[in-house]
Amino acid sequence: TTGPPSHMALAVLLALFLPVAEVSGSASRFLTRFPKRVQASNGCARGKAALFGGFEALSVNSLRSPRWKVHSSDTSVSDNKPDVVKRRIIKKKTATGESEEPELPLKERLALKAEKLKMAQRAEDEKIAAQQDTSKLKMQNRPPVVTIMGHVDHGKTTLIDYLRKTKIASGEAGGITQAVGAYQVETDMGKITFMDTPGHEAFSNMRARGARATDIVVLVVAADDGPKEQTIESIKQAQAANVPIVVAISKIDKPDANVESVKQQLMNYDIMPEEWGGDNLISEISSKSGHGVDGLLENILLQAEILDVKSPIDGQVRGVVVESTMDKYRGPITTLLVQSGTLKKGSVILAGAEYGKVRNLLNDKGKQIKQAGPGTPVEVLGLSGCTRSGDLVLGFKNEKEAKQISSKRQKANMEVNLNENEIDPKALFAALNKQSHDVSYILRADTHGSLEALELLIEQMNNKWIAVKILSSSVGPISASEVERAAITNAIVVGFNVEPVSAAEKAIRDKDVAVVHGPVIYDVLDRLKTETVKKVSLPDIEEFRGRAAVKAVFSGTKRNLVAGSEVIEGKIQAEGVLRVVRDGEVIFESEMTSLRVVKDEVEEVEEGNECGILVEGFKNLKVGDEIHCIAMVQPKVYD
Repeated sequence: TTGPPSHMALAVLLALFLPVAEVSGSASRFLTRFPKRVQASNGCARGKAALFGGFEALSVNSLRSPRWKVHSSDTSVSDNKPDVVKRRIIKKKTATGESEEPELPLKERLALKAEKLKMAQRAEDEKIAAQQDTSKLKMQNRPPVVTIMGHVDHGKTTLIDYLRKTKIASGEAGGITQAVGAYQVETDMGKITFMDTPGHEAFSNMRARGARATDIVVLVVAADDGPKEQTIESIKQAQAANVPIVVAISKIDKPDANVESVKQQLMNYDIMPEEWGGDNLISEISSKSGHGVDGLLENILLQAEILDVKSPIDGQVRGVVVESTMDKYRGPITTLLVQSGTLKKGSVILAGAEYGKVRNLLNDKGKQIKQAGPGTPVEVLGLSGCTRSGDLVLGFKNEKEAKQISSKRQKANMEVNLNENEIDPKALFAALNKQSHDVSYILRADTHGSLEALELLIEQMNNKWIAVKILSSSVGPISASEVERAAITNAIVVGFNVEPVSAAEKAIRDKDVAVVHGPVIYDVLDRLKTETVKKVSLPDIEEFRGRAAVKAVFSGTKRNLVAGSEVIEGKIQAEGVLRVVRDGEVIFESEMTSLRVVKDEVEEVEEGNECGILVEGFKNLKVGDEIHCIAMVQPKVYD
């Protein structure tokens, strides 16, 4: 320590015993007159931070590094409100000056670091792939990769169902797609690989990844509904990825189908039918009867022929992760699309930060296969963990090299990943000291893509009444440890397409924890909103019900006045707040105590009818005044 001991002792005494609300400008000036060498010391910095900055100013950096300090120029206390201390700004010195940007919340900092890491990893993957000399590799025609996109419930999965002759749509929860499914269809004209993306608004990122990993987009638009929000979003994503769009106008057998109207509406989004001089091939189909489906397949293969889709079947394996999930019996399962080379059982691959030797290969029908060539979707068992959708997959001859890269990436990811055993400490602190309108969540899902969609939906639940906080999120079933955390922090446990393990079910009963889980995204969201509202205590708000014009004034009981009135807007109710308004200003307010029509007490009087309103405690009521009826109600948090 530097500086005289007396100065240090004084700083500590001030920090410990002087209440923050009583700090005056003279005390601030006194501390700023300390010798500079004392101010630079950790002890004094700590005392000064505790004195002026409160909890927020005591950052790790301010205690460890002399480059950080809390500036006393912003530490004045409000004269009018001595109990309110202004927010401290922690400044970091730079070569060009000082930055006054407040430190980002942990979650945002982690997200920023994660994105930088992701970009660095992708650049490294591209560099590794570029080392291979592809000029001598044999190129071969492969199945075109086709992503089916469009609005929810427009018939995307029913189309795949017809093509595969299986019951995908009826087997999916709620009859809607909630994960990216990759399937290969054999036709008389050749194989086509289809990717079915979710249509629900929550799965926007999944659709974007699908558009980037594909050769052709098939845009499904219902003939009885036309382009909707996710239709338009899908068009923009395909256009941004510079992927050709083939349109399938579905449900043409519906009574209110209007194919021509749909074509005209699509022109507003730069989709021009070939028959009208444009570039987009359009098919009119009924997925239930199969009408027009053969024509759609011909259009897809015609577009693929124009694109001349080819890939090398030898050389380094390269692909992209479609989805990844954790199976409690088989471990991490990764669905990937092979883009070049041939993936075989026993191959060593790297996907994002995970690596492994392929133990098992399964095709889209769940059957074991020995190898998969370009354009083929497969399920892979053998990776060290779950990887994220959109990660590149690279093959390695040397397992040691793949392991080294994986270890390096996992180490880097440890700084930004809040895994299943970690919780954001600030979010936890906020949950333990939460305000009445704060609600915390612990999330679990079956895949990373689903988890991403769930996080997005919960972030969108923020409004002026509710402040949401996600304490942790991870892939896998709901465990007992999640339930214990929820009990401590009064959080809601949310599971999408996952169930609680047996130990968690017991903890849920014992701890009486709110748990919402299910296989259908919009059902989970509806029940989650209900549970969220139960967690908060909100003040009643005013709701205008109606107003009445005073036509006559009479004397009532106990010298109170009765307003003979006509309801001119809405309705007047017997319960609520009564306000007397004159010349646009409220001059009196009280509880509504009596509402009569002739001599009968009534609950309410509708617009256009006359009534008598008892006004207690106001002697200055005049003809021409207005009486407003206000109800005090709980706010409607969600529609």
